[in-house]
Amino acid sequence: MPYDPNLPIDDSEILSAELRSQFQGLRSLIDTIPVGPEGPQGPEGPEGPMGPDGMPGSEGPQGTEGPPGEPGPPGDPGEPGPPGEVTLMELEDAISGTAQNPASVTEMSFAIGDPPTQAEVQAIYVKVNELIAAVKR
Repeated sequence: MPYDPNLPIDDSEILSAELRSQFQGLRSLIDTIPVGPEGPQGPEGPEGPMGPDGMPGSEGPQGTEGPPGEPGPPGDPGEPGPPGEVTLMELEDAISGTAQNPASVTEMSFAIGDPPTQAEVQAIYVKVNELIAAVKR
């Protein structure tokens, strides 16, 4: 059905078939408009804000041992000795590489709209990454 500028009639009941027909008529009119050549590229826009930090990557494999160093002073066997005691710094470094208690991640405290806004989805994304980091670390 072609587009009819007299429809819908003022104060008339909305009929889906009539509106659909009007939209299809408008679409066919729009489709008949010839497309011109592409215009020139516009200027580059400003840089957007920095996104959240990504998850840390996994550690790579241990490398091969290098060649032996220069010999030490006389009487030095040149070989490393047995491991010594663990220092407090080494212990703290080892502990900091283990997983945290997921209870350390605070609960989300806001209502989510229906449909959710981009900011709400971003807040959920950040909170899930926080939880994953706490469990993985």
